[in-house]
Amino acid sequence: MKNLNLKQAFSCARTEYIKWICDARMLILGVLLIFIYNFAIQPLLKNAGDMGEPLNMLEPFIAIANSGAILLIIPLVFLTLIADFPKIDTNTVFYIIRVGRVNWLLGQVIKLVMMALSYLAFIFLGAVVPMIGRGFWYNGWSNVATQFTTRFPEKSGNFGVSLLPENLYNQLSVFEAAIESYLLVFAYLLILGLLLLAFSLIKRKTAGFVLCGAVISLGTAFCTIRTGWMWTMPMANSIIWLHFTKYFRQPVVTMTFSVMYLITFVVVLFVFCLIAIKKFNYDNVAEIAS
Repeated sequence: MKNLNLKQAFSCARTEYIKWICDARMLILGVLLIFIYNFAIQPLLKNAGDMGEPLNMLEPFIAIANSGAILLIIPLVFLTLIADFPKIDTNTVFYIIRVGRVNWLLGQVIKLVMMALSYLAFIFLGAVVPMIGRGFWYNGWSNVATQFTTRFPEKSGNFGVSLLPENLYNQLSVFEAAIESYLLVFAYLLILGLLLLAFSLIKRKTAGFVLCGAVISLGTAFCTIRTGWMWTMPMANSIIWLHFTKYFRQPVVTMTFSVMYLITFVVVLFVFCLIAIKKFNYDNVAEIAS
């Protein structure tokens, strides 16, 4: 096995990341943006129009990252975009032999980090750009978020209102909510990618997809019915407002717990991948796709 070489790992990640960016599947992102605009941004803009006041430019992104329905779609689209991750064929095997198992694995993890960060960056821009000229940039919530139901009590069941619940604006500043939302959802996507990587290394990639689907669907179901079991899934731990009550700072579950849960999940999967790559058998590479 080759010695650890970060330069080779980054080179491997960069080459494969560029190929990923140029993949035709990226067209799906356009459909995702349309869905996000219609499902999250438009309802908020309608409420802003009814009040005649602007939104904070970060509020649509915060709403997207804290909506159970949208957090069902975002991981599914991400899984579609990384469906061939990690790509292992006969040519890849020769590449692994040349650069070393650990260097190749680190390259895959770096690529995964780059894919998840850029995917969320694209969603962030898709939420913020439509707000240019229609919102303000400040570390404070808009009146649309905090006073809409007071101004229009008959519209308290409005879908746009549910996108920014009291659990968010009564507990965190806008900047805190945006940064924490980005990082927590990033950890969620990282876990899904590492699950695919781990199961690919033991030549059970289809089982990895099934498990990822189970993690997403169970997380969505548990969050919908608000059972305590939801905290066993990455989804609930990546949604900020679920951690708090509407009015009191006392958390339902602490953010520290969720951060440690997500970090532990990532570390355990990475260690598993490290063990698996050292035992990886180059024979019957085709089995990886099964």
